[in-house]
Amino acid sequence: MTNSNKKGYLLALIAGASWGTMGIFVKNLDLIGLDSMTISSFRPTIAIIFYLIFNLIKNPKCFKTDLKGLLLFAIYGIFALDGMFIASSYAVKYTGVATASVLLFINPIIVVVLSYFLFKESFNFKKFLALIFALIGCCLVVKAYDSSSFKLNLIGIIWGVLSGFAVALQNILGKVAIKKYSHKTFLVYSFLFGAIFLWFFAPPWKLVTSINNRSTLINVIGLGIIATLVPNSTIVKSLKYIESGKASIVASVEPVIASILAFLIFGELFEIPQLVGMFLIIFSIMLIQLDDNKNINDTNFNKVSDEVALTKE
Repeated sequence: MTNSNKKGYLLALIAGASWGTMGIFVKNLDLIGLDSMTISSFRPTIAIIFYLIFNLIKNPKCFKTDLKGLLLFAIYGIFALDGMFIASSYAVKYTGVATASVLLFINPIIVVVLSYFLFKESFNFKKFLALIFALIGCCLVVKAYDSSSFKLNLIGIIWGVLSGFAVALQNILGKVAIKKYSHKTFLVYSFLFGAIFLWFFAPPWKLVTSINNRSTLINVIGLGIIATLVPNSTIVKSLKYIESGKASIVASVEPVIASILAFLIFGELFEIPQLVGMFLIIFSIMLIQLDDNKNINDTNFNKVSDEVALTKE
């Protein structure tokens, strides 16, 4: 495995781990009394505030772009980012956390299939197995086997599927964008468009007045930075080094982190199927990396064979 591959996998892991913290902040804000749309609006709003300040100081050149770029960033910010924020919130509302999570995790399938046709990414047996193990693992970790927590209704299913498509769209559009634009330029405008769109439903003054104590402020900042800015930044950057499908599978470590945090913070105990699910997710990530090692070995073998052939000639 090359250093670039390692960097890509590490970034995707960081993204998945950071997304895994989202449930903690959302649950705390929900208990405080904030509605789903307000919570969703806080995510790009806090992210863009910090990202704007950081780049104005460190990298002001990243604000330079063109009209095509602005259109792409607007589509990403509104349909991919906000689409996931809104759809996942309503999926949880209508079906519950377990069902919404299972529907959200259809995104690796969508990414792998679209990447095969759009980016000509390989789809071999190891990637297929890794995808299956990751999906089964995610279902087990969120306790999809428990009928008491697994609820189905048409409206909830639609929102859940839309959340999965939105996450897949983030991956695909991100891969397209970083071919031409800096990931910083891409993210700063995407967060900005995402925030502006959601302000129509939860305007800035409503967001400001809803922060009325230190606990709310801490959870809002955590949601915007740890669970939004960090994962979206790292997953986009990972696409420079590894395939879209592989990044999506590696980021499926999210429910593992979420379950561990739920155990540490809320005292939620693990069940045996959940532990099996965690093992399957970790195994799927290892399988993807083994696939990269095989490809590198095959490439090196072919290079040596070519050199030997040239020497004989």
